[in-house]
Amino acid sequence: MSTNNELLEKALRIAVEAHAGQVDKSGKPYILHPLRVCCRCFTDEEKMVALLHDTIEDTEITAEDLLSEGFPPYIVEAILSISRNEDETYEEFVKRTSLNPLGRAVKLHDLEDNMDISRLEQVTEKDFDRLNKYIKAYRYLKG
Repeated sequence: MSTNNELLEKALRIAVEAHAGQVDKSGKPYILHPLRVCCRCFTDEEKMVALLHDTIEDTEITAEDLLSEGFPPYIVEAILSISRNEDETYEEFVKRTSLNPLGRAVKLHDLEDNMDISRLEQVTEKDFDRLNKYIKAYRYLKG
């Protein structure tokens, strides 16, 4: 059985490899986003989920891959809870996320990072629309 430190290192390695070459809306390496979310987290479990939170949704990594790497099922379930399915609306996704306490905690940190528009060189109407969507989700998840 892996220790939390080993799993954290593994989560970091997987995230860096999975997001290699990806950039965010400001053109910066995408991996900086999961790292910023991780830095907002308090527990090792939250940090693992934060580092891996976009891997299932945005890369070729699957839940089975993470389980085979030794991540406990509850960690993978939390990641799945904050990975949006193609067939659900954003509102349905947020409601589903609220049902997993670990996923919910990390999603709040994810939204906090996503709502920081100071990283954008130029803020557009589309950015404000996205910000409003994130604010609604944050309020819902915060309860």
